[in-house]
Amino acid sequence: MKLAITQVILGILIVGSLVWFINWVEPDYGSHTRLIGGTEVEFHPLPGWLIRLISWKAVSFALGLSVLGCSIAQFVKARGLKEVKCI
Repeated sequence: MKLAITQVILGILIVGSLVWFINWVEPDYGSHTRLIGGTEVEFHPLPGWLIRLISWKAVSFALGLSVLGCSIAQFVKARGLKEVKCI
């Protein structure tokens, strides 16, 4: 029962960290324009970075949902078995 609760919290943390990343960190990624010595310079992210970022988000989302779903199922099963044993 304690393990299931711990896994529920872990799943929520994984999905929550992904939501945090998408809302607060990711908007700063991409091309930036800065003024250096009176000249406007545009900086681009490294090539291939976007593909890695999208794959990381997809894997993180799938991992978080799978941990959360399995832990909820484990919690319901453990709680159901405990009630049956008491009868």
